[in-house]
Amino acid sequence: MLRKIWRAFLSSALLATALCAQAAAQPGTHAPARREVAVTFDDLPAPYGELEDLRRITTRLLESVKRNRVPAVGFVNEGKLYRRGEMDARTELLRAWLDAGLELGNHTFSHLNLHRAPLEEYKDDVLRGETVTRMLLNERGLRLRYFRHPFLFTGTTPEYKRGLSEFLAGRGYTVAPVTVDNGDYIFADAYFKAKKRGDAATAKRVADAYVPYLEGVFEHFERLSVETFGREVRQVLLLHANEINADRFDELAAMLLRRGYRFVALEEALKDPAYAEPDALYKNGISWLHRWRMAKGLPTKWEPEVPKFVDELYKAGRQGG
Repeated sequence: MLRKIWRAFLSSALLATALCAQAAAQPGTHAPARREVAVTFDDLPAPYGELEDLRRITTRLLESVKRNRVPAVGFVNEGKLYRRGEMDARTELLRAWLDAGLELGNHTFSHLNLHRAPLEEYKDDVLRGETVTRMLLNERGLRLRYFRHPFLFTGTTPEYKRGLSEFLAGRGYTVAPVTVDNGDYIFADAYFKAKKRGDAATAKRVADAYVPYLEGVFEHFERLSVETFGREVRQVLLLHANEINADRFDELAAMLLRRGYRFVALEEALKDPAYAEPDALYKNGISWLHRWRMAKGLPTKWEPEVPKFVDELYKAGRQGG
C-alpha cells in the first residue's frame, strides 16, 4: 500500500515538473521569476489641452497611479506653466504629483529639439526648465535629480553629446534613459481628438487597441534584452501624461502584473548594470536597448509599429490641426 502511494506521489511530481518545463519553454507563457519596471511620464503637466483638460487628466492619472502603487517620475516642461492667468493653477498640478508621493524631473523648458539648437542654447533651456520644479521639490526637502531628453535626442555629434552629458552631470542630474519606448503619443492624439469631437466609437476603438499594442512592445523588448544581455534588464517605460493613460492605466498596470512585473522606483531600475553600458550615438529618439546593441555591433530589431488605423487617425488629426 505504501509503495502504491509513493509511486503515485512520484508520478504526480514528475508530471508537474514536466508541465512547468513545457510552459517555461513556450514564449510568453511563463514570466521570469522577477521582472521589474520603472514607470515614467513625460510632458507634465500634460502634453496639450486647456486648463480643465489638464486638471481632469492629472486627477484621473494620479488616482490610477496611486491605486496601483507605482512609484513614478513625472518629467516637466515648465514652458507649459506660462499661460496668462493660469500659472498658479498649472503649478498646482505639479504639486499634485508631489502630494501623491511621486517625483518630478526636468524635461527642459520648451521641449527643445537639439537638432535645431546649438549646445549653449540647449543648456539655457535646461536651466529655464528647472526653476519652478526645483522650488517645488525644495519645499519638501527634496532635490531635483533626473533629466529626460526631449524626443530622446542625446546629441547630434559625439562632441555635442559629450558636452551635454558633462553639463547635466555638473548640474547634479542623472539622465533617465528609456528601454520600453513606444507610440503612446500617437494613440493619445487620436483618442483625445475623437473624444473632443464626440466620436465615442472611434475613441473606444483606439483605447481598446492601446494596451494590447503595449503588451506587444513589452514582449519585443523583453526578447531583445535577453538577446543582448542574456537576461531581462530592469525596464524603464516611457509614457506621457495624457488622457489615454489617465483612462487606461489601470488596464496597463494589470497587464504588467500579469506578465510578472514589479513596479520599482527609477533609482532602483538604474542600478541594473546594463545602464552603465556605453550607448551608441543615434540622431533619433530610440530605446537604450537599441543603442546598447549598436554599441556592441549587434543588428537593430525595431519594436512593433502602432496599428495602421491609429496611425492614420493621428496623421489626419495633425493635418486637420
